[in-house]
Amino acid sequence: MACGTGWLSAAALKRQAIVTGLDFAENMVAIAKGRCPQGSLYQGDAENLTFESGQFEAVVCSLGILHFPNPEKAIAESFHVLKSGGRYAFTCWTPPTRNPFMALILSSVQTYGSMNLNLPSGPPLFRFSDPTECEMVLSAEGFTQVSVTELPIKWTFSTPEDVMPKIIVSSVRLGSMLAMQSDEQRRNIENAIIEGASKYVTENGVEIPASVMLTLAYKP
Repeated sequence: MACGTGWLSAAALKRQAIVTGLDFAENMVAIAKGRCPQGSLYQGDAENLTFESGQFEAVVCSLGILHFPNPEKAIAESFHVLKSGGRYAFTCWTPPTRNPFMALILSSVQTYGSMNLNLPSGPPLFRFSDPTECEMVLSAEGFTQVSVTELPIKWTFSTPEDVMPKIIVSSVRLGSMLAMQSDEQRRNIENAIIEGASKYVTENGVEIPASVMLTLAYKP
């Protein structure tokens, strides 16, 4: 679900999975098809799936749960298309207090730009970083054995100047938040991001620590 440009689909193919990917954005699907020619990739709505009931052994959604206007509906649809015993997993960002990457981006926007933007509908940015919320929502849709694990990751960039442009093209909500600022706000935000990212320069480029919450559950 929300396969984007196909990075997770490509990783699944390397593990010998038979991959079906779906994203609402047609241009994302086009890129994903180029990255995963062996997969079956479609433009479609995660809240209104057209797949058969019990068709899949696993449904995964990497950093996409916050893109759905009604995430409960998307979770219910995923439950419907899973086989009995099938696995459902999604990731989402942890809040800035535990996530230097998010702290850098959001503090730069809050200081030099505006958070009052007409972004696409979606749940609060860190709603599903709360294990209790995840367990409650998934249990209500019929899932069992819900587990939530925090995973450290790193966002890597070639230079500090690459951070903001890369986010704009690769992250729907964060990218939109940055792209919708005025020209002056964008310049000031980018300068703040460059300054902050410079603290994470290594011999391999820029490596900014971050973390995600991985939620895993099973269909009985």
